[in-house]
Amino acid sequence: MTDFSHDTLGICYWNGTLGPFDIGIVGSGSALKVLVDMIYNEAFREFLPDMRLVAFSNAGRRSDIKAYCETCSPVYETHEEMLANHPEINLIIEITGDNAVSSRIRRSLPPHVSLLDHREVVFLCGLHDMALVKGNYMNNLDHQRTLLQSIIDEIREDILLLDKSGNIVDLNRIVWQRAGSTRKELLGKPCWQALRLRDGADFCNRLDPACPYHKTLQSERKEEALVTRINEDGLLQYYRLYAYPIFDIRGNMSHVMVMHRDITERTHREKYQQQRDKFAIIGEMSTYLAHEIRNPLFAVGGFANALLKSPGLGEKEREKVRIIVDETMRLDKMLANMMRFARPSQTAHGPADALAICRDTAELMSVGYGKRGYRFEVTDEGSLPPVHGDPDAIKQCVVNLIKNSIEAMPAGGAVSLDLRLEGGEVALRVGDEGVGMNEQEQDKVFSPFYSTKENGIGLGLAMIKKIIEEYGGSVSLTSKPGKGTTVTLFLQPVLDVPDSIETEGEHS
Repeated sequence: MTDFSHDTLGICYWNGTLGPFDIGIVGSGSALKVLVDMIYNEAFREFLPDMRLVAFSNAGRRSDIKAYCETCSPVYETHEEMLANHPEINLIIEITGDNAVSSRIRRSLPPHVSLLDHREVVFLCGLHDMALVKGNYMNNLDHQRTLLQSIIDEIREDILLLDKSGNIVDLNRIVWQRAGSTRKELLGKPCWQALRLRDGADFCNRLDPACPYHKTLQSERKEEALVTRINEDGLLQYYRLYAYPIFDIRGNMSHVMVMHRDITERTHREKYQQQRDKFAIIGEMSTYLAHEIRNPLFAVGGFANALLKSPGLGEKEREKVRIIVDETMRLDKMLANMMRFARPSQTAHGPADALAICRDTAELMSVGYGKRGYRFEVTDEGSLPPVHGDPDAIKQCVVNLIKNSIEAMPAGGAVSLDLRLEGGEVALRVGDEGVGMNEQEQDKVFSPFYSTKENGIGLGLAMIKKIIEEYGGSVSLTSKPGKGTTVTLFLQPVLDVPDSIETEGEHS
C-alpha cells in the first residue's frame, strides 16, 4: 500500500519512505507520451516519487515507441522476457488496453513488483493534464508578477508594503536604491530604516505619528497627509503621504501599502499662483485704504500734532498725545508699504553690476555694524555678467537681507555674500549663522504679512521676492534651526550690453 503523510498545512505529499521506481512499460500508444513526460519532466517531481524508465515490452513495432519516446531503453517481446533481463524493475505499467493482457501480467508478477494497468493509468493522464494547466498558470502568474513588479519599480514615488507592525514586506526599487541597500536586506525592517529624502537624508527616525499608516490601522480606510521635511541643504521639501489597507480573502486587513510622493515643485507653483492672487487682492485693498483710511488718518495726526504744541497740556496728557502721533505715523508707514508692495514696480530693468552692489552694501553695513561684532564677507568666482534690474532696487533687497541676518544673530557673527554663475543665472547668496528657521516658518516665510518679528508687518521677504521676479529672476531660501539661513537671488544676466549704457558701478 502506498504510504502518504500530511504536513502541518494539511497538504498531502509523498514522504519518500519508498525508494525510486524502476519502471517497465508494457504496450505503446498515445499514453506512452504522457508516461515518458511524467517520468522525465522535472515539473512532476513535486507530485510523484522518483522514477526511472528501464525497458519496454509488447510494443509491437519499435517505430511505435520512437514516435513518442527518444529513449534508448531496450524493447522485449514479452513482459516475462523484460523482467528476466531486468530484475531491478519494481513497477509495471500496462497500456495495451487489453484486459486479458492485464490479467495475465497480474497473475505472473513476483511479489516485489507492482502493477498499474491501463484503467489506472487514466488517473496519471489526468494528473498530467492538471500539472500542465498548473504550469501554464504559474508561467502566466510569473509573467504578470514580473510585469507588475517592473511597473511598480518604474514608479518614481516610494512604495512600501508593511505588515501591521510597520515592518517591510515588500518595496519598490527606488526605495532600496536610495537607501543604499538591497531589497533583501530591507525586508522585515521597520519602514523608517528604508525611507529617504531625495538627497539620501533620513525621512524619519521612528514611526512618525503624523504618518497616515497609523490612521489606516485604526480606520481600515485610505488615509493621507501632507508633511514637510528639510533636506541636507536646508531646503524645505513637501511630501504627500498615502496609506491604503490591504485585505485578505476573509476580508481582514492584513497589510498596509504606504506611498510617498514628492510634491515640492508642484507646491511651489501653487504657492506662486496663490501669491499672485494675494497681490491682486492687496492691490484692491490698498486703493480702498488710501481713500478711506489715509485721509482721516492725516486729520487725526494733524490734530494730535497741534495738541502736542499746546502749552496747556500736562505731562501725562502730552505723553498720550505723543502715542497718538507715533501710532498714526506707524499706520501711515504701514499703508505706504502695502501700496508700494501691491503696485507694479516702475524701476528700470538694468543692467546692474551685482558684484559692485554687494561690495558697496557690505562696506556700507560695516560702518554701522562692524563695531558691534558683525563681519560682512563678499566672495565671487570671477568675471560675472551684468544682470537685469534696477541697481538701487537690488541694493535695497540686499540691505534688507543683511538686516534679517543681523537680527538672526543678536550676539554678532559673519554675514556672507557670495556670487557665482549657476545654470545661466547669477546666483547672489546672503547667508548667516543665526537661529535659522523650522519647517513651519519656512513654509510661510514668503507670504505677505507673515513675520516672526515683534513689530514686523511681514512684507520684507515677500517684497524682495516680488521685485526679483519682476526682473525675471527667482528667490529661494534654505535654513536649518540653529545653523543659519541662506537666501539666494537668481538674477537674469544681460548678455549684450551697449557701451553707452552705464552700469551700476558707474552710477555709484
